[in-house]
Amino acid sequence: MSEALALEISGLSHKYGKLTALENVNLTLAPNRVYGLLGRNGSGKTTLLNIIAKSLFPKAGKIKMFGAEAFEHPSILKKLCYVREKNLAPPGARARDILMGCRQAYPNWDEKYARDLVSMFELNINKKYKQLSRGMESTLGLIIGLASRAELTVFDEPSLGLDPAARGLFYDEVQRDMDKHPRTAVISTHLIDEVSRLFDEVIIINKGRILAFNTVEALLSGYISLTGPLELIEGAMSGLRILRADELGGIARVISEWDGRALPDGLIADIAPLQNVFVHMTEGDVSR
Repeated sequence: MSEALALEISGLSHKYGKLTALENVNLTLAPNRVYGLLGRNGSGKTTLLNIIAKSLFPKAGKIKMFGAEAFEHPSILKKLCYVREKNLAPPGARARDILMGCRQAYPNWDEKYARDLVSMFELNINKKYKQLSRGMESTLGLIIGLASRAELTVFDEPSLGLDPAARGLFYDEVQRDMDKHPRTAVISTHLIDEVSRLFDEVIIINKGRILAFNTVEALLSGYISLTGPLELIEGAMSGLRILRADELGGIARVISEWDGRALPDGLIADIAPLQNVFVHMTEGDVSR
């Protein structure tokens, strides 16, 4: 028998009064893959995550988690760890007590790994949650998400407040631990190019609808980055839409749509950054 999908969402819609936050969202997430969830502010991204975590009941649609109706089987939540962007814990709770509670909440909790992560990220577990800096709040969430070893782990803006070194350490650790202990993860982030190497597939949500759902390679296949003399690039890119162009001293770097045409000598071609493609795909007024 085939392994149950980590998540099946069908016909999901939600409104806040007259404002439509989600409209007929359909998604299927396979086990043991890392998904990037990308969307501008107000795109419906957080509403979607809150519904997945059962902290918000949708107006319409169904959600199955590992083959079971999520809203009809409360026990299924033991398979889920949702690391929120903020308000992770009561302000007066100490970090060590929060981690102790997680030991009870998550069946696959790895206590040794949690302690190793506390040491790695230099988290002071004796501090109260309200005393933690923004970066340390994020660090606590990262430790919980990784050490939970939950079958479905959702990170909402996991690296807010972290310095570049700490972010890099987190990305490396996610990649290493997901390879060693496969499970399904969803990472919602605005730091797209930093995190894109972790993604097996990318979900782009815009104005409450799924705009794209594919591998990074497939999403970028219609775009290119070119570096070289400005006049050479202008001739080569004739008729194509330019996403971004930077020029200094006659040498330009251009991110452009791409149709597979032959390029003249003297230009350096590279893969277009996912961030630029995301902005291009979601440009325009975002009202939700």
